[in-house]
Amino acid sequence: MAPQDTASGARGEAPPRRLNIKINNKYYRIGPEISKDMPLIDFLREEVKLPGTKVLCREGGCGVCTVVATAPDPEHEGAHKTFGVNACQLLVYACAGWSIETVEYLGNRYDGYHTLQKALTGFYGTQCGYCSPGMIMTMYGQLKSSGSLTAAQVEESLDGNLCRCTGYRPILDAFKSLAEDGDQCLKDKLVDIEEANNAKCPKTGNVCKGKCESSKEDNESGCKNEQEDADPIEEEVEFTDGEIQWYRPLTLVGIKNALKKIRQDEKYCIVVGNTGQGVYKEDGPYTTYISTNAVKALYNVTIGEPLTLGANVSLSRAIEVFQHVANAYPNYRYLDALVRHWKLVANVSVRNTGSWAGNLMLKHKHPEFPSDIFLTLLAVDAQLTLIDADRTDTTQVDLETFLRTDMSKRLITSVILPPMAQGMQFRTYKITPRTVNAHAYVNACFKIKVDPDDGFKVTETPTIVYGGIHPDFIHAKQTESFLTGRSLMEVPTIINAAKVLGKEVKPDAKPQDASPQYRRSLAQSLLYKTIVSILGDKVSREITSAGTMLERPLSSGQQEFDMNSDMWPVGKAIPKVESATQISGEAVYLDDIPTLPGELHGAFVQTKYAKAKLKSTDASQALAVPGVVAYIAARDIPGRNTFYPGGVTDPVFVEEQVNYAGQAIGLIVAKDRETAVRAAKLVTVEYEDIEKPALTIDEAVKQGRDELAVNFATGKREAHSLGDVEEGFKKAKNKLEGELHQGSQFHLTMEAIAARVVPTEDGYDVFSTTQWPTQTQATVAEVLDIPAHSINVSVRRIGGGYGGKITRQHVVSSAAAVASRKLRCPVRIVVDLNTHMSLVGWREPYLSKYEVGFDDDGKFQALKVTMFSDAGHVPNESSVGFLAGPLQNAYYVPGLLFRPVIVRTDTAANTWCRTPGTVEALATIENIIEHIANYLKKDPMEVRLVNMVEPEVPRLMAPPLERNVIKDDILPLLKQKAMYEQRKEEVEAFNKANRWKKRGLSIVPLWYGYNYPSMFRYGIQVSIYEHDGTVAVTHGGIEMGQGINTKVAQVAAHTLDIPIEKVIIKASDTTVGANSIVTGGSFGTDICCHGTKVACEAIRKRIDAIKSEELKKDSEKEMSWEQLVKICHLRDVDLCERYWTAGKEHPHRYDIWAACCLEVEIDVLTGQYLLRRADIVEDCGKSMNPFVDIGQVEGAFVMGVGLYTSELVKFDVETGVKLSNGTWEYKPPTALDIPVDMRVTLLPNASNPYGVLNSKATGEPALCFSYVVVTALRHAIAAFRAENGNEDWFEMHTPLTVEKVQQLCGVRPEQFRLSRSDGETCPDDYQMVDKDDVPAVVGNDEESVSCSMN
Repeated sequence: MAPQDTASGARGEAPPRRLNIKINNKYYRIGPEISKDMPLIDFLREEVKLPGTKVLCREGGCGVCTVVATAPDPEHEGAHKTFGVNACQLLVYACAGWSIETVEYLGNRYDGYHTLQKALTGFYGTQCGYCSPGMIMTMYGQLKSSGSLTAAQVEESLDGNLCRCTGYRPILDAFKSLAEDGDQCLKDKLVDIEEANNAKCPKTGNVCKGKCESSKEDNESGCKNEQEDADPIEEEVEFTDGEIQWYRPLTLVGIKNALKKIRQDEKYCIVVGNTGQGVYKEDGPYTTYISTNAVKALYNVTIGEPLTLGANVSLSRAIEVFQHVANAYPNYRYLDALVRHWKLVANVSVRNTGSWAGNLMLKHKHPEFPSDIFLTLLAVDAQLTLIDADRTDTTQVDLETFLRTDMSKRLITSVILPPMAQGMQFRTYKITPRTVNAHAYVNACFKIKVDPDDGFKVTETPTIVYGGIHPDFIHAKQTESFLTGRSLMEVPTIINAAKVLGKEVKPDAKPQDASPQYRRSLAQSLLYKTIVSILGDKVSREITSAGTMLERPLSSGQQEFDMNSDMWPVGKAIPKVESATQISGEAVYLDDIPTLPGELHGAFVQTKYAKAKLKSTDASQALAVPGVVAYIAARDIPGRNTFYPGGVTDPVFVEEQVNYAGQAIGLIVAKDRETAVRAAKLVTVEYEDIEKPALTIDEAVKQGRDELAVNFATGKREAHSLGDVEEGFKKAKNKLEGELHQGSQFHLTMEAIAARVVPTEDGYDVFSTTQWPTQTQATVAEVLDIPAHSINVSVRRIGGGYGGKITRQHVVSSAAAVASRKLRCPVRIVVDLNTHMSLVGWREPYLSKYEVGFDDDGKFQALKVTMFSDAGHVPNESSVGFLAGPLQNAYYVPGLLFRPVIVRTDTAANTWCRTPGTVEALATIENIIEHIANYLKKDPMEVRLVNMVEPEVPRLMAPPLERNVIKDDILPLLKQKAMYEQRKEEVEAFNKANRWKKRGLSIVPLWYGYNYPSMFRYGIQVSIYEHDGTVAVTHGGIEMGQGINTKVAQVAAHTLDIPIEKVIIKASDTTVGANSIVTGGSFGTDICCHGTKVACEAIRKRIDAIKSEELKKDSEKEMSWEQLVKICHLRDVDLCERYWTAGKEHPHRYDIWAACCLEVEIDVLTGQYLLRRADIVEDCGKSMNPFVDIGQVEGAFVMGVGLYTSELVKFDVETGVKLSNGTWEYKPPTALDIPVDMRVTLLPNASNPYGVLNSKATGEPALCFSYVVVTALRHAIAAFRAENGNEDWFEMHTPLTVEKVQQLCGVRPEQFRLSRSDGETCPDDYQMVDKDDVPAVVGNDEESVSCSMN
C-alpha cells in the first residue's frame, strides 16, 4: 500500500469512510478493503510492505513483532505517549490515529544506524537475526517512553522477547551499555563501536545519541519524544459494510448505542489491546468489534481515597499509578505488592496495551484462566462499576459477584481500590514455570490482620484466595475460618491450617496443568510462606528463608579469549558480516520476499487424532469462502507421497492411516494467508478405528514396538561391547541399577518452517527454510515426479535451524510444490508457531537403563546401558546407534555393553536437534557418576576424577586419546576461575543456615569427539571481480546464525591477504552448491572454511605467479591488490575457483574438551530456582572468531538449560494431540532465566594441529554440559532431603521443572516449623499425610501433630 493523502474523493462522490494511521512518518488510510480483524503485523508486512518487523507466534509471546506506537494520551489533553507493542495482537483499525515506528525507521545502510542498532551488532547480539528487530524496537520503546535507560529497565523490558541463538547475554550487554548506570566497561566498548560507525538519527540527520529527547534550547540535539503529528480521531466512527461491523465510539453513550445494535445471535468483541487472543485463539470469529480506545472516560484515574481506575487503563499505566499512590498514601502501601505481582503478568508489550478490565473479561469468559488481576483485586476488596446498554444507572459489584454476572451487553467502566489499614498484612504470590512471561501454576493472595502483641493472633477473618486450583475454587473459606482467632506463633496452628487447606483445595486434573499433588502442596506452602513472612524475626534465623522469594540480581557476564592477531582477520573478534542488515530489518528471510502477482497462500488441515483412519474429508465449506482457490490432498500428488526420500515413507498428506495428531491431511490454498488459515478450520474430517495412542517409550515398549539399532561396526542389529563385561561385574564390590528419562525439545527456530514455489520456464524455483537444499530439491523432484535439474533451490539465510530444518521442513516445500503444480502459479506456505509445533517432530525423547559395577573408590569396573530412543512413528532419524562413544564422555569404562534401541510411538517423526543423542548419552553417564557418589557418600567430583580416561587406552567406538585435556588443563583452570573449593564451603554454610532455601554446586566435564563424516561435502566457489578486486564466495552451507558466512569471509580474506570488507558471501543454491550435504553438527562451518581456504589458495597461487613475473620485470614495482587483479585478468588468469570438499581430503578428526561449574539456589517450598553463576571453559582451539565462538557456547548452553528445566512437552493422552503447542504452554528460557553471572573462557594456548586454521567447532558441544543444571539442582534438593534424614538416591527425570524440584524435595505440612527444635520428637515411622488423613473437623491444637519426618 502506497502512502495516501487525505484529500476527499472526486466531486459529487461520497468516498468510502477511512481512518488514518501514520507509519514511519507517512500517512496510510484504512478503508473497506482492509479486513476489520486484520492485525497490525499483517498490515505492516502485506499492505505497507515493511518486512523488517517479523512474525512467529501470533500470541504476543515471542516479541519478534514488536513495534513502537505513539498515541494520544487520553489522560492529558493534547499530549501523547509512546510505548512498545506486539503488532501481532493489535488490530490495525484500533491503531487509527496512532503513529507507528518500525525498525526500518530507526536506521539503515543508507542513512546510518541508531545507537541501539550499533550496540547490538557491536556486542555480537545477533546470530540468526530473526529476533533482532523485535529486541531493538522493544528497547527503543522503553528508551522513548522513559527518556533514558537503566540496567534494570533493560532486563525488565526484555521479558517478552525470545532468542534461541545467543543465550541473551550479549543482547543484555549491548543495551546496558546505553544505560545510565551501566557498567563502565560496557560503556567504553560502546564508545569504540560508535567511533567505528557514527550513525545518524533518521529524524534530525545528526549523530544519534542513543536516546530521544525534547529540548527547548536545541531540538536538533535529539529526536522529539512527543509526536504531535499523531492524528487523534475526534468523531465517532462506524464501519458497517461487509460481514464484520466496526464501531469506534467516543463516549459511554456511544458504546451503549453500539451494543444496542448487536443482535442476540451475533458474537461481538470489545477491543482495547486485543491481547486476550494470544491465550484463547478460538474465541472468535466475531461479527462486531467495538473499539473503546477513543472513550476518554474509560481512562480516568482518580488518585485519593479511594483510588479509581478506568476500564481502559493499561496494566503498565496501572503499575505506574500504583507506584505513585503507594509512595504518597500510607493506606495504599499494599499497592507495592500489586506492582510486583502485575509486573509478572505477561510481558511489557502486552501490559502496554492490555487493560486490566480486558483481563477480567477473559477470566469471566474462561473461569479456568488463572488471572492475576482478578485475584489481586479480589483480595483487596476492589469494586467494579458496570453499565448496561439498556439502563441508565450503574451497578457496583465485587469481583466474585462479577463472575456470576451476565455481561452480555454490559461493560466494566472502572474499578475502585479501597485503602487498607496499615496493620493489615498483605502478601501475593505467583509461581510459574519460568521467571517471567508465564501463567501461574498457582497464584495466591493473603490478607491477614494480626495482633503482634498477642502472639500474632488473627483478629478477624482473613482473606485467602487462590488461582490455578479449579475453575470453581477461589476462597479457602474453611482455612480462613480455622485461622480466625488463632495465634500464628503456634506450630500446631500452622500445621493444622495447612491440613485444612489441603482438604478443601481440590485441584482439577487437566493434562496441560501441573499435577494436582503439586498444586495442593504449593497452596499449603504459600500459606506457610505467608505466615513466616508475617512473623519476621520472631521465627528462628534459619526458618526466615521460608518467608521470602528468590530475588534475582542484575545479570552480568565475563568473556576471556586469546587475541590471535597473527592471523587476522582470522582470529579477530568481529561482528557477523550480516549483522548490520539484521539489526535494520534489511536482511531478507523467506517470507520477506515480495509476493508475485497471482501468488497464493497455503494453510494445512491437520489431524486431531494420533491413531485412527480417515473416513472422509469434506472441504466444501472451506471452498465456499471468498478468496479460497483450492483444496490440495494426497490425490493431487503426481509422484511419491513422502517428504523423506530414501527412507521409510513419511507422507506429505495422509491417505488413510493417521500416524500422529497434527499430521497434514491437506492444504487449503487461498488468495491471502488469513483466508487460507480461516478456511482450513472449516474442512470437515471424519475418523474411524480410533485407538488410544502410545505416546511414551514405556507404552511403546509394552506393545513390542522396539528394536535394536544397527551396529555400524558389524552391520547387524546387535549391542556394542568393550572388554569382558560379565567378568567386570563379578569383580565389582558394588553394583547399582537405575534409569533416566529425558524429554523432548522443540527447536524453536524464531523463523518457522516455510516454503515458496514459483513455476518457471524450465521447472520450479523453490525458496525454502532448509538446512539441506540438495534434499529439498530431491524431495520436490520425487513428489512431483520430475527431474532434479528442473528444480532450483536457493537459500539466502534461515532464522535458526538446530537440526529442525534438515528434513522436517520438506513437508512444507513438498506441499507448496504440489499446489503450485496443480494451480500453475506461485504458492507460499508460512506456518504459524502452533502449526509448526504440531506438524513435525522434535528432539528424540530418551530412556536410559543401566547396571553398573564399581570398586570402593567409585571406579568403573563394568557397565551395561540400554538407551531407548523415541523415533516417533517412523525411525528415519534416530541418533541412538551413534552413542557408544559419547556415552563414555571423558571416563574409562573397562567393561562396557551398550544396547541402542529404537522405539516407535504414535507421534510425529522425531528428528535431529542440536547434539542429537550425544547430550542424552553424556547425561546418562553423569547420572551414573552421581548415583555412585551417592552410594559411596563421596563428592561426585572425586568419582569423576578417579574415572578420568588416560591417554592411549582403548575405548568403545572412539579412538584412544592423545591426552586428557579435561584432567590436565581444563579442570585446574576451571576450579581456579570458579573458586570452586571456596564456593563449595560457602554453599555448605548457606545450606546449614537456611532451612527453606538450598544451594547446589556442580561441575560437569565434556569430551566431544569430532569426526568429519566423509559424506559431509560441499561445493565452494570463489570469484574475484577484475573491476575492483572484490571477492564473492558461494558455498553449499547454510547460514542460520552459527556464523558460517562470517568465518568463511574471514578465511577468504586471510588466505587472499585482503581486507574482509572486500569479501561478500552470496546465497546458497543447488547450482554452485549442487549435491552439497546438510549443514549441521557444526560440520558445515569447518568444512566450508576448509574448502574456501583451498579454493583461495589455488587462486592465490595463480595470482602470485603473475606477481612474481611482474616483479621480475621491475623489482621496484608496487602493485595494489586491485592493480594485481586487473593484470591477472589481462593475462587471462582464471580468477574463479570451484572446490568440492571431498571426504578423502577432510581435515583430521580431533577432540573438543570443556567443563562447566554451575551454582544454583532453590526455594524448597515452591520449587523455583535461580542459576546464580556459571563458569565455562571450552577448548575451541585457536578461535577463528571469538565473538562467534563465545556466542555459540553461550547460546548452546542456555538452550540446554531449557532442555533440562522448563521445556516440558505434554500430550492429550486420549487423542495424542500435543498440548505444548505455543508460547502459552511451552516455556524456553528468557533473558531472566539465564545464569545471573555467566563467565566464559576459551581455553588459552590451545592451538589445534588438526582443525581448519588450528580452530575447533563450537556450535554443538556446549549444549552437552548443560546437564550440569540437573546435577547442581540435585545437590540442592539432596541437601534438603538429607536435612530431613533421607540421604537415599532418588531418580531425577528431565526436564526438571519447578514442579518436579518441589515434589522431589518432599515438602509436607508437618515440616512447617518456626525453629529447628520444633518437632524433634517426631516418630521414625511417620508417613506423609495425604488428603484422606485430614480430619473432617480439626480438633484442638493440643491434639495436633507438630513434627517433621526424620
